[in-house]
Amino acid sequence: MSRYPCSPAEMQAVLLARDLRDGELGAAGASAAIPMAAMMLARLTHAPDLQIAGEMFVNPQPRQLWNSMLDDRALGACEAAETFLELFGHSHRGLDFFFHNGMQIDAFGNINLHHIGGTLHKPKMRGPGAANISYAATSRRFYICTGNHSQRTFVPRVDFITSPGYLDGPESYHAAGLAGGPCLCVTPLAAMDFDPATLRMRLKSVHPWSSVDEVVASTGFDPGIAERVEETRLPSENELSLLRTRVDPKGLLQR
Repeated sequence: MSRYPCSPAEMQAVLLARDLRDGELGAAGASAAIPMAAMMLARLTHAPDLQIAGEMFVNPQPRQLWNSMLDDRALGACEAAETFLELFGHSHRGLDFFFHNGMQIDAFGNINLHHIGGTLHKPKMRGPGAANISYAATSRRFYICTGNHSQRTFVPRVDFITSPGYLDGPESYHAAGLAGGPCLCVTPLAAMDFDPATLRMRLKSVHPWSSVDEVVASTGFDPGIAERVEETRLPSENELSLLRTRVDPKGLLQR
């Protein structure tokens, strides 16, 4: 991948930034360097009035990216701060978009952060769980962004639904009274969206350093390959310059 102008993480940030819209209100969880970079880059390009409601802060302006947005150093200057009580208290109002990651992700965009194998009370592997997961159901849409693309992450069925995607498809999703849902999944290998008829994840584009065969081999379910899968458009010189000089001057996403 060294012959390409960007790293996989930079590609993910740029792809997510391109999909965000001016004037929207969005947020990401604690471990959110790539989503935070995407929001900051969008504000520097096509969405200057994008509003960021992070974990306990509003419109932060960090001098550099940090692995966790709960790190006080990540806040920099911000318009306002809030307590967890306030954060949970207004989550029912929802957001335009939110970002999620997971230990397991299935074909319908359901996300597991609780446990793998065994039961909830006697798991083979225990995860971190999640707080304030109501954003998954109250946001108009959410993005899935993961730093790993393998059959261990992308599974036919998650062992536990921490954050609901489209459940088992259109019937169960609508019966549950859910709205919004995942719209795009961006990984180090590819970008995948969701078929509007079946609500299943499908392969949208493959990054230049990957291939359809590699994505299929690395995915634990049929990713719904179309007859023609596009190659992901690399970041422009302007996008990459802004990302590296204004958003991520320490090169966290280049590692």
